[in-house]
Amino acid sequence: MFIYTEHALEKIDTLGIEKRDVETAIKRGMKWKESSSEKWHAQMAGIEVVFMKQGGNIFIITAYFAGRTK
Repeated sequence: MFIYTEHALEKIDTLGIEKRDVETAIKRGMKWKESSSEKWHAQMAGIEVVFMKQGGNIFIITAYFAGRTK
């Protein structure tokens, strides 16, 4: 199950990113884990997503256009 933080919802709304694009990036995109934390990144089609896995849930922290300032 995908769970969006308030910050993530504000970012995707402001940037005009669709939830389905965020979820597709996580499911199919290139993924890597930060070495110093439990945060993961996924990137696909110009969108980068930061998320964490907990149990069967994926908590979406933020999303932005790849190559832009977070």
